[in-house]
Amino acid sequence: MGKYLKIILIVIVFLAVISFLPVAGLYLSREPAPYTNAKAIEMLKPNNGEDFRFAVISDNHAGLAFCDGVILKIVRRINRANRFDKVPLDFVVSAGDITFRGSPWQFKIFNILRSRIKFPVICTAGNHDDDTKSTKSLFKQYCGQNEFSFVNRNSYFIIVDNTINDLTNRQLNWLEAELAKSAPYKHRFIIMHKPPVSPYQNSWYRPELSSWSDRFLKLSQKYKVDIVFSGHEHIFHRSSYGGVRYITTGGAGMLSDLPTSGGGYNHFVVVRVLGDYVDYEVRKIFPPLWEYLTYYLWKDIFYALKDVFI
Repeated sequence: MGKYLKIILIVIVFLAVISFLPVAGLYLSREPAPYTNAKAIEMLKPNNGEDFRFAVISDNHAGLAFCDGVILKIVRRINRANRFDKVPLDFVVSAGDITFRGSPWQFKIFNILRSRIKFPVICTAGNHDDDTKSTKSLFKQYCGQNEFSFVNRNSYFIIVDNTINDLTNRQLNWLEAELAKSAPYKHRFIIMHKPPVSPYQNSWYRPELSSWSDRFLKLSQKYKVDIVFSGHEHIFHRSSYGGVRYITTGGAGMLSDLPTSGGGYNHFVVVRVLGDYVDYEVRKIFPPLWEYLTYYLWKDIFYALKDVFI
């Protein structure tokens, strides 16, 4: 029995090492020339028709090995998205925290990751991408604008920057003006890094206690926004207020401290727009074996034991 156990352990260790190789390859790759959000939006202009899809990711935190292992798997899944579905995937949008702490090296890794995605990538600023004056300039260099709107086919998209937590009156006035502009389009989507309502009740981040949250929810309801996407919290969570769907999708790499059963799993979201109809699908990603063995396995064991003994 001991002999077979050793063989099994050797095989597991070997496979775990193999599963780390894509991350090592990422760090040794040459960096391509970056492109901005404006360039990505320009790529969408030839799109026509009323049926399309787009993918939403958030909190990939480039530059941390645990995060990069997951986002590499997500990139591979996204790149295969058009193989079996007749509805085309047009672009990918990130709800922020594209880097771990906003360093030049981390932006470089993000840029390499982005270049591996076959579709245009549009980026929202997250609090880790906007920590200091230097990270602000790096986000501008690699992504361009941090607050803007764009059109794709029959849909209007608004990117909001709430890296400092609360939205200002100026931002809310701008948002209302953008929502008014969206009236001729069938669908409206808002992407921001931090959710306007905390996805779980024991979070330290409680935006719903601020006046901007109430106004944001009322604006979204008034102008019939289809879905508001956010990240920041490293989970998947869905809710609805005033007929508007709110989706927190912070599972593109950063470690989650919640159990898998509570939304603490790696994932991305694919949204499908079919004329008047909008739906979405959560696509779970199993972490690389080395990452599962060193973190996710033990996290879920901890929560299982906690449910039994506490």
